[in-house]
Amino acid sequence: TMIDLIWDKVDHILARPIAKAHRELTIESLYAKLKSGEALLMTVSRGSEVIAAATIEVRTFESGMKALYIPLVGGTDMDSWMLRFLEIAKAIAKDFGCEELRGVAARKGWLRKLQDLGWEEVSVAIKCKVGE
Repeated sequence: TMIDLIWDKVDHILARPIAKAHRELTIESLYAKLKSGEALLMTVSRGSEVIAAATIEVRTFESGMKALYIPLVGGTDMDSWMLRFLEIAKAIAKDFGCEELRGVAARKGWLRKLQDLGWEEVSVAIKCKVGE
């Protein structure tokens, strides 16, 4: 319900990971998902300045297993907030009955950074253009 109040502070932060999302979403489609409640917004602030933002969604797989999915993360000074962010994300996951956190790493550096925190590669997305 507060998306309109904060959107101008986070849209440019989320535009960066969206640019690496292989045209799977747009800033407009993300805004619509947030407004509808299909996705939730998490922010990290330093004083009144938002320095990071992420989106979270509960995904229920066909097996019935639930995961808190973190498709977009953007911001600066990640080392100062990432551990606390993950603690909060795990608490939210537990509140929603999720068994694990899942995310998308557009760059391999994310996995290197997170594997010491218990993250592991689950699958690799590949693509092939069909031509004209």
